[in-house]
Amino acid sequence: MKSRKTVDLLGLGIAPVDIFMSIKDFPARGQKGNAIPGSCLVAGGGPVPNASCAFASLGGTAAVISTFGDDHWGRFACRELDRFGVRHDLCLIRMNCPSALATAWIDIKNGDRTIVLDRHPRLFIKPADIKLSRLPQPKLILIDGRHVEANNKLARWGKKVGAKVMLDVGSVRNRVDDLFPHIDYLICAEEYARKYANTRSVKKAAKAFRSIGISEVVVTSGTAGSFGVDTDGHEMHQKAYKVKAVDVTGAGDVYHGAYLFGIIKEWDLAKRMKFASAASALKCRKPGARLGVPSLRQTIKFMNNHRAFHA
Repeated sequence: MKSRKTVDLLGLGIAPVDIFMSIKDFPARGQKGNAIPGSCLVAGGGPVPNASCAFASLGGTAAVISTFGDDHWGRFACRELDRFGVRHDLCLIRMNCPSALATAWIDIKNGDRTIVLDRHPRLFIKPADIKLSRLPQPKLILIDGRHVEANNKLARWGKKVGAKVMLDVGSVRNRVDDLFPHIDYLICAEEYARKYANTRSVKKAAKAFRSIGISEVVVTSGTAGSFGVDTDGHEMHQKAYKVKAVDVTGAGDVYHGAYLFGIIKEWDLAKRMKFASAASALKCRKPGARLGVPSLRQTIKFMNNHRAFHA
């Protein structure tokens, strides 16, 4: 077992508890609806914690920095991290504050979901909350851009101690440009990439991020697959594996975790993207962000035997 003074992956981000229900049809505004009986799922969530759980399931060591309230949901979220062996001793407990909750409706026809986040302002992570002397030595750092100043502090420190830093951006919520000078790997959703680069071309958007100094960029586009450009300028398009999707929640998070695992293994861009796409597809076959997280053996077996891709 590796020393608690070192860790493969150190992440910082929000960690709500997810409450999911599957539905046949979205009710009209002001109307009531019924969930699929027995479909309610309660599990730990958040982009960085989910990616960290995927990373750990594949064989890496991970720790997260986040905040919880001093309540049942905070304790539940910690137990959910324990299930994957992800360290949470660096997390902060806000007294007399509710933990974050995310509620979601999942469309059983295609796995699409609508999510609403309830997160108290006191759960925001400030730079002063990051005690650098307490942190383990990481090989990789993952940040989600929600706490820009704290992210900046962690990323700058990471660069000083020799860690590589990845930024996960799914949509346009707040300005994260100040983080870019410290980012080695950017994996972002197509929505964000297109808006940032003001282009309809995923390829042009990825190259726009490369032009400002980010070494490696991958833009994910759901069933359209992912497009990446590595440090040497090599381009790669990876088709998305076709599976019967039950729930796409957390698919991008698992992609990040699997991609980071590929970095630890020193795989090239093509192998990292294929591996991450496979792990992400496997996740989609089960509800919630973590229930379908695969092991390394499951992912490799899937890659070797599955030949169905989206066009």
